[in-house]
Amino acid sequence: MKLDNDDRRRATLLKYTLFVLIAYSITQVATLFAHLFGLSSVSYAEIGGVAGLSLGISLVFVVLIKLKKTLTPQFTKFVFFGQFVAWLVLYAAWLLVLRETRVMALFFGLMALTFSLSNTRSIQSLVITLGTCTIQIAGSFVAIYYLQQPGSFALEVFYTLCFLPSALFICSLSGQYAKQRVEIKEAKRAAEHNSAALVLEMDKVRQANAELERALGRIEELAIRDELTGLYNRRYLMDALEREKKRADRTGRLFSMIMLDIDHFKRVNDTYGHLQGDVVLKAVAKAVQAAFRVNDFSARYGGEEFVVVLEEVDPAGAVLCTDRLRKSIEALQFPEIADGFSVTVSLGYTQFQRMETVAQTLARADAALYRAKDAGRNRAEFD
Repeated sequence: MKLDNDDRRRATLLKYTLFVLIAYSITQVATLFAHLFGLSSVSYAEIGGVAGLSLGISLVFVVLIKLKKTLTPQFTKFVFFGQFVAWLVLYAAWLLVLRETRVMALFFGLMALTFSLSNTRSIQSLVITLGTCTIQIAGSFVAIYYLQQPGSFALEVFYTLCFLPSALFICSLSGQYAKQRVEIKEAKRAAEHNSAALVLEMDKVRQANAELERALGRIEELAIRDELTGLYNRRYLMDALEREKKRADRTGRLFSMIMLDIDHFKRVNDTYGHLQGDVVLKAVAKAVQAAFRVNDFSARYGGEEFVVVLEEVDPAGAVLCTDRLRKSIEALQFPEIADGFSVTVSLGYTQFQRMETVAQTLARADAALYRAKDAGRNRAEFD
């Protein structure tokens, strides 16, 4: 029976170590792509150094697990805790070499939590979460103010605080899942004497797994949606634009982009308050969603700015789309804010040109938007 326990613990520890190694590998591959696409000035030597350190630490834990003849509960806790500490140290090292793409680390912090979900208790997940946030903020401070790397410290702190709710939710799930594991063990022991009890407990497990899948699906949805407007968030937009760019470069089917900004939105917040400003943002977002086709998509780019991505629109169709959107927003009424109160938007339209970067396309749309503002607002300009 002792040998069975050792085999089970050894398999669990090796599986967990493999998950951690996969998480390390994904982070390094993402860092490499950031370098190849010119998003980060990280060097190959830095990528190789962190990757080598990650692989070395994982191999050390694999050797320890393989050589240890008797896997006691204390040794099992040591492996889990040791890998937590190693991950936090590597996270700090990796964060400092990311430079322009430091915020990308938050996604992999969330990924690490998801990987560890089935093997950690809520307190362990909470340690990872708080460690990640502390390292993210401290690392950003050191990188920006001491290493003189590019970035906005206030914005990176804001992104970290946005990351925190989803991470804490995963911590809660870890505790629930740990409790379910205990219940499963008790059910297996009871099943040795009562097969009916086993069937009942397995039903509970299936229900718990279904709830867990729904919860994880909700987490994935929260990760790509703007909480206030329900539109896609900026991170999802940038990922989607990269996919559209690759498809356009490969097939020649070009996509278009509309960038719009609510005119004088600061005046709305200053006059009526931020809560009423949120009402305006949600109404405009709803109008944006309603104005386009199913295969088009829209995102909140930041503040009062929105971006709409259109598939294959000719020049006449572009004029029609932008004008329809502008008029639909101009027609919105907000009696709950003030009688006769309404808002307008300025829009900039451009079409992706093959082999250019997403940043170049966004810059041209942004330039068109500012021409619309300079020309008097409540109008569209075309690149």
